[in-house]
Amino acid sequence: MKIEYLSKVFLPLLLIVSLLLAVTACTPTPASKADEVSVRLKWVHQTQFAGIYMAENEGYYAAENLKVTIEPVDYEQMLSSEKVAEGKNTFGIGSADEVLVARSQGLPVRAIAVIYRINPLIYMSLGDTQLLKPQDLIGKKLLISEGQSTYLLNALLKFTQIDPNQLDIKRSPTFDPMECLKLADVCDAYSTSGLVSAKLLGLKAWAIWPSDYGIPFYADVLFTTEKMIAEQPDVVERFLRATLLGWQAAIQNPTKATEVTLKYITEGDPEFQRGMLEASIPLIDTGDLPIGVMQPEIWQQMYTILVEQGVISTPFDVSTAYTMEFTEKLK
Repeated sequence: MKIEYLSKVFLPLLLIVSLLLAVTACTPTPASKADEVSVRLKWVHQTQFAGIYMAENEGYYAAENLKVTIEPVDYEQMLSSEKVAEGKNTFGIGSADEVLVARSQGLPVRAIAVIYRINPLIYMSLGDTQLLKPQDLIGKKLLISEGQSTYLLNALLKFTQIDPNQLDIKRSPTFDPMECLKLADVCDAYSTSGLVSAKLLGLKAWAIWPSDYGIPFYADVLFTTEKMIAEQPDVVERFLRATLLGWQAAIQNPTKATEVTLKYITEGDPEFQRGMLEASIPLIDTGDLPIGVMQPEIWQQMYTILVEQGVISTPFDVSTAYTMEFTEKLK
């Protein structure tokens, strides 16, 4: 009787427990909350940052469980290194020299990858007279901007042993190379915009590239803080992996990447944006190294040029300005 009684009582209970366990096993585990990060661009939305937009559009950030906010330049605080150092943004895009100067000033930012391995900054001219080498600048009127344009020109003249007094160099009153070239023989410009604009206008344009003369300055690099690298390396790795996948997608399909970029622009010229991206591709994917991979010797050369010209007045260990940790993992 006891056995019969126990069977009547406990067998139904065991059946209920078994059903509950089965239901629990079939219920999907709630996804962990996505890590929220932000990236500050060095300029306005344009195809210069197409890889970021593609990473978002193609779901690469979501696949890494990241919720990414993409912010353009803040005209009130233009340096993205300051935004990142102050904790206003998680990641930033800026020139390599911006990172080096920031480090010399004690800001704890560190580059994790290079986007533009070849710098698009050029010295540009229009018309039938071909200005293609530094010696062609002798006797010409140049209007250039402060900052990178100035110290790259100084490095170029030093490398080619040209006396700066042989050139008429003044400060440019505009960032628009087309407006600038109405006032001077040569102006600083970016190949990705100035040469593209000239082509679309049907103008003959010529360019002198500092990178052709042993002045290999990285342009856009991706960076974050030392604290982020130390405390959340998994987030840094996931963000970088998704971003580099975004750039690979943009390079493989520039038409789609342009369309995606235009979603971020209120008024954009599709032809110009597509031309900018196509001009950028060989500067990003140079074919000799994987996209994103940096070289210590390039960082050392950039640092040396900035020290020689007094841009960096407080020396520091240049290896603290970048880390290969994450690109090594992603190879």
